[in-house]
Amino acid sequence: MSSILMNKTRSRIVRFLLRNGPSSCGQIGIHLDASPSKVRRHLQLLRDAGLVQHSSAKFSASPEHVQRHVGALAAGFHVSVMPPQGPASMNQEQILPLGPQLGRRSS
Repeated sequence: MSSILMNKTRSRIVRFLLRNGPSSCGQIGIHLDASPSKVRRHLQLLRDAGLVQHSSAKFSASPEHVQRHVGALAAGFHVSVMPPQGPASMNQEQILPLGPQLGRRSS
């Protein structure tokens, strides 16, 4: 569920709410220069993920909930994208040969 913040629009919405406090869908849309339907769709996804709350026609974001999701996203990124460090973790096919051509431009 942490991938919910990988979308640029949703990330901008969360940042806006954290900075500005409770805001209406219209206020968010004006700031993001986005249509109301687009903002509502993203807000619903954020709400389903527990990142934003809705009350009295205003949406808000909890820094604690956002931090928990960001932490999970960072942990997932580290495990799935960042390879283990050190030459012992590489096999021969992963090591690129460095030759005399390195740094030279071809004519």
